[in-house]
Amino acid sequence: MSIVKIDLRQILSCGIFYNILIGPTILSNLYLASISIDRTFMILYPTRYRLLITRRHVLIRIFLILIIVILFMIPHHFYFHYNKKTTIFICEFDTVIKPWRIRIWTFLHALLFVSLPSIITCISSVVLLHNRCNQRKITKNKSSETARRMTRNAILIFLISIFILFSLLPTVILEIFIVHDRLFSHDIFCSIRWQQYKILLNWFLTLSALNYSSKFYVRLIISKTFRRDFIKLINFISLRQQKNNEQNSLALNNSNTLKNIET
Repeated sequence: MSIVKIDLRQILSCGIFYNILIGPTILSNLYLASISIDRTFMILYPTRYRLLITRRHVLIRIFLILIIVILFMIPHHFYFHYNKKTTIFICEFDTVIKPWRIRIWTFLHALLFVSLPSIITCISSVVLLHNRCNQRKITKNKSSETARRMTRNAILIFLISIFILFSLLPTVILEIFIVHDRLFSHDIFCSIRWQQYKILLNWFLTLSALNYSSKFYVRLIISKTFRRDFIKLINFISLRQQKNNEQNSLALNNSNTLKNIET
């Protein structure tokens, strides 16, 4: 028996629920692409990047990306409606909406919010790996442990960017085919095809979820500073708990001592 009696899609409206679910993933892709562009500028223009990449420019870019995503996501409040019999999508398309608008959104989501940021991340990782390899060739006899670690991290970032690209693209490509069949081939219903769509979509969504859920662990592996700060945080929490336990035991011992003195 379910603890939640009412579906959140029914409480918040299906459009708002869809925005809450999809919005952060889109922002994550765009922010990652933005960071990759900055890193590429730092590699290609090492003497000029301080003029191009300032704190003010970065904050303005973050704010603009947020505003653009919000503006693109607002119409979904009016495009979707709740249907408890929905099996493939989170929400059902509104019957009033014109089909070309739905097709535009699916292509925008696939190209602008998924494919393009992922390709930018891959290109940036290739530039980073090429730069590390050139630096290692130049300073072959003087390569330190830090340089070798940076080269390993560059290879790892390249492999991760490839994984991000090929874990997100299948989902959006499959969504385009599903939307096309629902809008333009709804008279020709094929149960076998829809069953295949369900299976493939579940697999691809699982792959996308692994992509987003593993970002923390990837950062923990790659960044030595982040790993050190994370260990400090864990040690601080454990030391604080130990200190609280010692204070509680000391207070308990003092109270027991006072009771013994009184008796």
